[in-house]
Amino acid sequence: MTPASSSFTPLNVPNDVVPEWLGSFTLAAPPNTDLWRKPPTGDTSTAPILYTALRNPFIAAEVTVSADWELEWDQGGLVIFAGAPPGQIATATTATAANTNATATTTATTLEVPNIANINLEDSATTPSPATQHSQTTSIPNPETFVPSSQQQQQQDRNVPPPAYFAPVPASKWVKVGLEFCNNACHATSVVANCEGADWSLSALPPHQQRRLALRVKIERIGYALWVWYEDEVLGWKKLREVTWFFWGVEDKAVRVGVYASRPANFGISVFERRGLNGGIGGGVNSGARNLCVDFEGLEIF
Repeated sequence: MTPASSSFTPLNVPNDVVPEWLGSFTLAAPPNTDLWRKPPTGDTSTAPILYTALRNPFIAAEVTVSADWELEWDQGGLVIFAGAPPGQIATATTATAANTNATATTTATTLEVPNIANINLEDSATTPSPATQHSQTTSIPNPETFVPSSQQQQQQDRNVPPPAYFAPVPASKWVKVGLEFCNNACHATSVVANCEGADWSLSALPPHQQRRLALRVKIERIGYALWVWYEDEVLGWKKLREVTWFFWGVEDKAVRVGVYASRPANFGISVFERRGLNGGIGGGVNSGARNLCVDFEGLEIF
């Protein structure tokens, strides 16, 4: 059934406006927008996304996606998240850097040795007496052999775990499926992302469907697995992939489903104009437009 728009949250959508009716609507994706994950920088969540949290356990979702595809990697389709909401995922790099800084600061504080005599290296400095020199020398610890007192060590152990303790911040899992323009042809596309990064897969459409600019896609829960499909106009649903672990260890309330559109490329005005003059796909008078406008029809979420 078509979901109610009031339950959806917009991300990277101008004016944060959710269409009133989600049976048919459009998302505009500017250049340099994407939903991607690549270590060590973490997530890129700049693509326009509309998503919803479900009251009941997720069963399936499907939608028909179409557009005037023209630039490499133009894409749009369904997306499902398990874990943190999109756009609110902390990167492991940031967390590790912050933890490293905290460790360095605390270590410097706990290892600071009080009452160390200042040593003046200027030629005009007065040479201390042997007694004073001996006192100063014995009060300065050797940095190579210095070990903090047991009390200081215990306090340090309680407050700051050793560096090996810090693990990368667990990232949410997500999967997207849709239609993508690549190598001058439309393909069924799917991307799966876990805590280590994302993979990317393209599947050639059957000959009778390659020239079409629209595709219906579906995601479905089977046990702990997420099955990803696209619809062949002649043979029916075709399975793209099975993500066996997607729902493992995930609470139902942590699942969010929606649609996305993205235009990762940005080749500038000259390329747009050249494609228009050459009569390329999507060319013409309006080919200088920056945004990719993706149309969604028949969105259903169960």
